[in-house]
Amino acid sequence: MTTEQDTTADLACLQELLQGDDVQPAIDLLEGMHPADQADVFEALDEDDQPKMLALLSGEGIAHLLGHLEDEQRSSVVEEMPRATLARVLDATDYDVAVDILRAIPPAEAVMTLSQMSTAAEVTPLLGHEDESAGGLMTPGYVTLHRDMTTAEAIAYLRASKPLAEEAYYLYVLDATNRLEGVVSLRELVVADAEARIEDVMQAETIAVTTETDQEEVANLMQRYRLRSLPVVDEGGVLSGVITGDDIMAVIQEEATEDMYYMAGLPGDDSLHASLLLSARRRIPWLLLNLAAMALAGGIVALFEGTIADAAALAVFMPVIAGQGGNAGIQTVTIVVRGIALGEMEKGDAWRVLRKEIVLGVIRGVLFGVLVGAVAFAWQGEWAWGAVVGGAMLLNMIVAGLLGTFIPITLRAVKLDPAIASGVLLTSFTDVLGFLFLLGFGALAISQLT
Repeated sequence: MTTEQDTTADLACLQELLQGDDVQPAIDLLEGMHPADQADVFEALDEDDQPKMLALLSGEGIAHLLGHLEDEQRSSVVEEMPRATLARVLDATDYDVAVDILRAIPPAEAVMTLSQMSTAAEVTPLLGHEDESAGGLMTPGYVTLHRDMTTAEAIAYLRASKPLAEEAYYLYVLDATNRLEGVVSLRELVVADAEARIEDVMQAETIAVTTETDQEEVANLMQRYRLRSLPVVDEGGVLSGVITGDDIMAVIQEEATEDMYYMAGLPGDDSLHASLLLSARRRIPWLLLNLAAMALAGGIVALFEGTIADAAALAVFMPVIAGQGGNAGIQTVTIVVRGIALGEMEKGDAWRVLRKEIVLGVIRGVLFGVLVGAVAFAWQGEWAWGAVVGGAMLLNMIVAGLLGTFIPITLRAVKLDPAIASGVLLTSFTDVLGFLFLLGFGALAISQLT
């Protein structure tokens, strides 16, 4: 197992070797590294040294490297690569990686590159599917059997065809029209009697998805049923490809990152390797939305300027009320978005979840309302201060639970990702309403406060 210290040592060694005239030691070092570790080293190299490292790798080595690079780095490498060279490299990559790269380059260049690829027949059908669909993730690498074969015949067929290890874990049983009839695991095949027929050992009730199924649903199915691969069929039930566990691990990371970014008001495709201009273009619109919300909050404060002037201590409790409401709401948003993403929350569960979060908001509101109200009363020596501050906290905590559930559910209802800007929208609302509740109650009870 390679540790972070090992990668750092490899980076330092490679940087030193790249400065010398003898390239063989550098080649030997790279050949002894896993492609994932090569990718880490490549991304850490200076821009001047990255082309030198690529020059030391074979076409197959570059193909493996591309499969582990982040999207931004991969695009930079592909952009500088002659298209004839790219065609040879893509022939050695996994089909789904080749498809991602072809989609990222200009269409005319993609057509030219594809025309020079020996694997064009396998890659071309995959280009017709959406990038984040099961069709966009699947690979045509799988092993098929017929139901009338014996297990001995199936094993002999495997020995003759010599499939890759990841392709042979599940064996798919097809009829004469390539419709999926069942699946047999390699273990079931090996332990079955030699004369047993495939139809007797196969699992006829097969979990499968269509080419249009969203990648997030695919990931949920594979996690739920602990599958190493998942068959993809067309509308007629004809097997189109399979999605492997390696492919879905990347999807799970991508979806988790995307949801985390969206909740923070970041676009899902931003990264440390994005250019300064690109990151600015991706992030600033969300900050402008947040600025507009803060301007609204500032307007609320200005509206009650006289109240604050008469009872200046209200200003001390404003960030407390708004901040606590925002924190409570983020807890709810996180739970709801996760439940939606993992398929734990069906459409019929919305009202049940909403009622629970409102009740929980009341419990939290009463608890924290009493605490902060007691502090206000002890400080100012007047019961009205406790009532105003405690009441504002109670209402804002209830609203936080309500909005934390309502916002992601509403976004899903209008066919948007439930995570998108949920955090930004929620904290904006809780800030504005927290100020409104506190200052509004303060204005109504100003005679008692002063």
